Amino acid sequence: MKEIWLDDEQLECEARKRNLKISIVKGILDNGYELNRQYSRTEITQYFYFRQRDLLLYCNEFFDMTGSKYVLAKKMSYWVKEVIKRHDQAKGNLEDAQVLFEKTFGRFEDKYESRKHWDFDYKTLNEMYKAQLQHVVQVIHWGRLPIIPEYLMVNSGRIPENGIVDFYDHYHMLQQMRKDILGKGAVMNVKGDLTLDREMTFRVYTRRHGHTDTYRVRRTVEGWEAKHISINGKCDKDGTGALLQNLHHDSVFYPEDGVKYALAELWNQAEEGEVTFEELQIRLQQIADWISTVEKAVGEGQPEWVGY
Repeated sequence: MKEIWLDDEQLECEARKRNLKISIVKGILDNGYELNRQYSRTEITQYFYFRQRDLLLYCNEFFDMTGSKYVLAKKMSYWVKEVIKRHDQAKGNLEDAQVLFEKTFGRFEDKYESRKHWDFDYKTLNEMYKAQLQHVVQVIHWGRLPIIPEYLMVNSGRIPENGIVDFYDHYHMLQQMRKDILGKGAVMNVKGDLTLDREMTFRVYTRRHGHTDTYRVRRTVEGWEAKHISINGKCDKDGTGALLQNLHHDSVFYPEDGVKYALAELWNQAEEGEVTFEELQIRLQQIADWISTVEKAVGEGQPEWVGY
């Protein structure tokens, strides 16, 4: 699995696919399934933690249809077989590798984290990595098959299986490996699906009407869906589409870049299962309240003849 460099947009997609593929391997190993086993869509979610968005975007890339069931695609089956082979080869040395990792990097991290004023010792870490950890991280990686936070892969510009030694040659990557060893690593979940396709309100003040208007909003697998009087339809994660069109239609003044960032960030939080449906509604309304505050402020003290 040779090293491949990707841009950020590709990495966001590839990082998610990487975790899904590892999740498939772990599901097969944990349940003792044969590679040619057939699955329903429900089982793909249950065993491999595919969210509704994953099923929409990636299911046909990893699986072939056999009647009403899914079976691993040929290319995916080869990849899974190779990963399982490397996993089996690493298992026998995993415990010793983890002990050495804890004695070296574990002590380094504890020392640094307990003395934040201490200048980071890049030289010691680099020497330790080259002399003692390059082989160890490969054994641990294949032995544990960790789920890795997608933002770490995006920020590093790397997918671990495309170059394990280079991927872990960084403090934060080693830190994440230690978290996984200690049982505090990232895990796959489908909690984000609990906030999909449920109606919420988005109450925003408009000077044009002189009162608060109520939009109806749903989170979808691709973004949002907004409804209000004549403008209804789909939106991107950042609200581009029907939601922002309604604001523009009513000449609402608001910090567009900031609102787009907030909507996209909130969508991502919901997709990752970091907020409940109730919390999603509260945060969505907080964005609407921000818009209302700015809209009111623009009107206060403005000469009547300006009409801005």
